[in-house]
Amino acid sequence: MKKSKLIFLLIVISFILWNVFPKTNSLLKGFYQSEMIGSHIIQMLVREEDNSFVEWIDNREVDRGTYEKLDDKSYRIKSNRQNFEITLNDNNSFEIVISKLNDGTPFIMKNITTDDIRYSFGKFEDVDEHKSILD
Repeated sequence: MKKSKLIFLLIVISFILWNVFPKTNSLLKGFYQSEMIGSHIIQMLVREEDNSFVEWIDNREVDRGTYEKLDDKSYRIKSNRQNFEITLNDNNSFEIVISKLNDGTPFIMKNITTDDIRYSFGKFEDVDEHKSILD
């Protein structure tokens, strides 16, 4: 009887420890993309090597800047156009709010790839129109 109580206690302790300690070490890194938000799609490249990011709306570059790690899953995004904080979810996604999109309701940026290679989508005539969405 004592042996079964000890085994049960070890199982309970193991279960508690398994749930207390994080299973994955999420890092803000790679290429993130939203679902369609109205007629827009948001993309963000985050480079760990120099703590930088580039943001696109509909494949038009609208912002770039830096980020800093606040704690295990929280980061502060900083640029000349916007400053905000994000918290990574367990699946390495995060929520973001752009007040002119989705009536200010947060939307999810999903990690598509952990590669942090520079991307270019070409040149567009209406970049300033897309940048104004961040104002």
